[in-house]
Amino acid sequence: MVHDDSHMFVLNVKNKSQERVTIEEDIKQKIKELSKLRKSISLDLKKIADQTKISTNQLKNIEAFKFDKLPPNPMRKSFINQYCLEIERAKK
Repeated sequence: MVHDDSHMFVLNVKNKSQERVTIEEDIKQKIKELSKLRKSISLDLKKIADQTKISTNQLKNIEAFKFDKLPPNPMRKSFINQYCLEIERAKK
C-alpha cells in the first residue's frame, strides 16, 4: 500500500497479465523439476496415466508446457495437480 498526496491509500497491484505470466512461469518451473525427478526415479508416464486416468498424451503435453492442448479449466488445473501429486507421492 502506498500513501499518496491526497491522503488516500492506494493499493499497488500487479497487472493481471503480469500476475498470470508469473504464475505460469512458477508452474513451468515446478513441472520441469518434477519431470526431472520422475525420470531420475524411473517413473514412466504410463504408470502415472494408470494411477491418474490421464492419458499419456496429456501427460506429455503437461511436460512440454503445451497447456493449450489440455482441456480447459478446471480440468486443466486438475490434470496438472494430479501429475504433480503422483510424482511427489512416488518419490516417497
